Amino acid sequence: MAGRSARIFLNSSPNPSLVVDGLKSSMLHGGIALWTSPGEESYFSNLRVTAAPALPIKNGSDATGEWSVQNSTDAGKFDGTMKLARDGNKLTGTWSGALGDKRPITGTWRDGYVEFTFAADWPQSGLGAPGTVTAVLAGWIDGDSAKGRMRIEARADGQWTAQRRSP
Repeated sequence: MAGRSARIFLNSSPNPSLVVDGLKSSMLHGGIALWTSPGEESYFSNLRVTAAPALPIKNGSDATGEWSVQNSTDAGKFDGTMKLARDGNKLTGTWSGALGDKRPITGTWRDGYVEFTFAADWPQSGLGAPGTVTAVLAGWIDGDSAKGRMRIEARADGQWTAQRRSP
C-alpha cells in the first residue's frame, strides 16, 4: 500500500498485476478476499501476503480553487477546467471543457475526499446519441493535486487527475 493505492504483484513480478487506486478511508488495513463468478471453480496455491509500510496520507486538503482536469475514459479523453468553492462539506462551482462550458457543479467534501456531479454535453460519437448526461467524479485531493474515478452515466468510465491552477 502506498498512500491511497494498493498494488498486487503476481509470480514475483517487479510490476503490479493489479492496482487499486483511490482507497476511500484513512484506516488502511483490512482483509483480502479472493472469489470468482458464481458456479465457477477456482484454485489458488502458494498464496503469500506481504504487508508493506503504508505511506502517509494528507487528509483535509481544500477543494477551493481553479483546477486543470484530465479525464481518461473507455470512450476517450474529456479534459477541462473546474472552478470550485467549498462551504463546509458542500461543493459548488463550474466545469468548462470537452463536456460543456460553465456547467454547474454540485457535490460534497469530507476530509479531502470529494464527490461531485454536473450535467455534461455528450458529443456526437459511436457511444450513444448526443445530449445531456450526468458526469460523476469522486476521489481525493492531496495538496494541489487530485485524482479518482469518473463515470459519465450510461456512456463512459475512467479516471481523472487534476492540478490546482490557482487558489
